[in-house]
Amino acid sequence: MSQDTLYISPEYNPHSLQRDWGFVVSAERHDVFAVIPESLATIRTALYCSVVAASPLDFSPPPAQPCRPAKVTTDESVGNGEQLYQEVGFDIMSLALLADVPAHRPLHLTQNSLIGHWRWLRDVWRVGSSRPNCSVTMPAQQNAVTEALRNGKNNLAIAELRNLFKKVQQNPDNAGLYISFLNSLSLFCPFIATELLWRQGRIEHDPIDRSRKKYKEGKVE
Repeated sequence: MSQDTLYISPEYNPHSLQRDWGFVVSAERHDVFAVIPESLATIRTALYCSVVAASPLDFSPPPAQPCRPAKVTTDESVGNGEQLYQEVGFDIMSLALLADVPAHRPLHLTQNSLIGHWRWLRDVWRVGSSRPNCSVTMPAQQNAVTEALRNGKNNLAIAELRNLFKKVQQNPDNAGLYISFLNSLSLFCPFIATELLWRQGRIEHDPIDRSRKKYKEGKVE
């Protein structure tokens, strides 16, 4: 990608959203961050395993995955894993690598795909960033997103995540539905989801204190 590619806007900036969430997310998803300098195929496999592990439901045994990562090809403009992460951020990279096809099948990643995922997250940010705080208690529960993950279909899970967001847009007063969406979104897009959950009072501890504690304990890769 050229340096002039416009993924950043005042409405949604995946990098500015990191704040101190960067420490928290990199500690919780350290298995992915450890392989970001490696191939996109390796990152994709790590992302899939991390999403399954982060699910609030019991995935025992987890869906079987091949020993070797499936091949990931790209347009020349996309670059390698570390370049992709630095340019578009964790959330967009995660969606791009896990959408479209199951993780055990080859994937061709395009610039248009990245832009499409950015536009969707921009809409999520527009809806969530100005939403008033809700008081509903919404424990983790099974929905179409987690059911698709249980069946090893990461691409279907992201499709269901998009459908869940449409329902949120159609039912703006349904606070429980919105929190359920954010919980599912956090599996694939932890930065934006953590920010929006924090705005809803769903993060128990101050992010700065959490991140400093994790850093001092040596839990951040």
